[in-house]
Amino acid sequence: MKEFFKNSFPYFRKYLPVILFSMACGVTLSFLTLITPQIVSLLVDRVLTPLLGGEAARSGSMFSFLVDGFAQDDFLSIFFALAGTLLAGALLFLLFSYGKWYLGHYVTLKAEGDMRSAAIKKIGEASGPLLSKYSSGDLILIATRDPSNVRDVYVHNVQFLLNGIVYAIFASVFLGQIHFTLLFLPIAGGAACSLIVFLFNRKVRTYYDSVWKHSSRLNTTVQESVYGARTITSFARERERMALFDGDNRRLLLTHYHGVELFARRTLSTQIVRVFVFCGELALAVWLGLSHEITAGEFTAVMGYMGTLIWQLTSVLININNMQRNFVSARRLFGFLNDKDEVAAKYGHTMPAMRPSICFKGVGVKSGGEYALHDIDLEIPYGKKLGIMGRTGAGKTLLCKLMQGMAEADEGEILLCGAPIHTYDREELCRRFSYAMQNVFLFSNTIAANIALYDPFAPEEKILRAGALAEVDEFAANFPEGYETTVGEKGFGLSGGQKQRISIARALFKDAPILVFDDVTSALDLETEHKVFSNLKAACGERTLIIVTHRATALQDCDEILFLDGGEIVERGTFDALIAQKGNFAEIYARQRGEMVFEEAEDAQ
Repeated sequence: MKEFFKNSFPYFRKYLPVILFSMACGVTLSFLTLITPQIVSLLVDRVLTPLLGGEAARSGSMFSFLVDGFAQDDFLSIFFALAGTLLAGALLFLLFSYGKWYLGHYVTLKAEGDMRSAAIKKIGEASGPLLSKYSSGDLILIATRDPSNVRDVYVHNVQFLLNGIVYAIFASVFLGQIHFTLLFLPIAGGAACSLIVFLFNRKVRTYYDSVWKHSSRLNTTVQESVYGARTITSFARERERMALFDGDNRRLLLTHYHGVELFARRTLSTQIVRVFVFCGELALAVWLGLSHEITAGEFTAVMGYMGTLIWQLTSVLININNMQRNFVSARRLFGFLNDKDEVAAKYGHTMPAMRPSICFKGVGVKSGGEYALHDIDLEIPYGKKLGIMGRTGAGKTLLCKLMQGMAEADEGEILLCGAPIHTYDREELCRRFSYAMQNVFLFSNTIAANIALYDPFAPEEKILRAGALAEVDEFAANFPEGYETTVGEKGFGLSGGQKQRISIARALFKDAPILVFDDVTSALDLETEHKVFSNLKAACGERTLIIVTHRATALQDCDEILFLDGGEIVERGTFDALIAQKGNFAEIYARQRGEMVFEEAEDAQ
């Protein structure tokens, strides 16, 4: 609990006065609830009993002063005095109820939003190694459900516990005032219920840990099934994915079934105690009444206190149960927020130059005990046009990510403007690159909004210019709403080539000094690819241009071309030099050139 408040309190500190006022309203409500049996006791002893032919009794109610000034047989005045007090108490109850619920919920919702923002910010800024420790299901729960559960501790759990404890203490005092023997059973019952809750505590915490684990796994499966719907259908794997979902769903259900059994046993145990206490207190109150130790009104007060005391005890137990769930959420949320990002911590706060140069010196990256990249030496002065080719898995994408700080080298050194890459501010470093990735992600928004991701308030002319350079015009014009056409999540409704062109336009729109295009024309036909690359080279100007592609024909105008194989640079040079070497690059170029000639011949026929 100490760790919980240490981590969560900073988010609620500025709202503390209102939270405390809300708690004060709750405590006041408990006192108002305690008043009712006192007033009813007087009504029974001073009004109802005499009217039914009995003798008015001297009640031990703390509100006897309200009727002491009236004649004993002035029943109407006594009734109105007591009824008026009850009405005033009811109005105050409504007023403080509104204050408690409205104020408490209103300000803590702001704190919940702050925690959710902190989680999203951490996800956005986290390095790859940190994010790899969490599944997508984990991150969804952390950013959505967990902040709400943490808020519940402040707005519900603590307040209900406080109200229940206050009521139990003062109800016991009032019971003791009526007759000291009435205290024994409630105290014994409260101790027994506390012991039961304590004994079940560890099992409840384990249950909520299991719910989190299986909920996270199910969320990940559902997310993958939604985003991969086309792939699943095209490979006719619906049955296998459904079986995977059923398995995850069954494990979560079995965990919940275990929880139902666990809480049923705990509830039964506490219910037995509460029933025993209530029945015992009822029998004791009847015996005291028959022995003329308490009045009829005091008997009524005892039953009123016991009924509410049982309800308050139930509320306390429910909130203890919910607190276990909320503490699990807090441990997950703040565990992520406090998880040290060792990669991000390496970076400094220096601003990179606006015309940066890049240098790799003996850079190596290991993966699974083997080298994904090995002994990479590379100079990329500002303005250089670099082409990168290689077979699948050769390390082309990893090389692009290393220069942008999106991946970390295990060996060697990466320099930007002559200084180690970790010298610079990580966010500013990313601003120097326009990166079009091979795996295109589009948001559920318009084509224009996806292009203008870097600056949503940019003028329309800039968006249209980037779209024209990437040949987005060619298909956007076919939509009734043009660039204002909304695309679905991850670009549902668009072809692979259309998504790639939007990705290229997005990178061009950013207008960074270094342009990196990582195999972003693989889904384009040769004619469209040729147009896109021609536009890129024309728009690039003096900026650095790095093109990763499987098509050798696209790299003819590059200053230098690298051919990677097994994580190493096995060939490098200009286009003409590589053709003259008659190595891997020349072989691929000859094969692709032959295919192009064949296609052109077919088109001519």
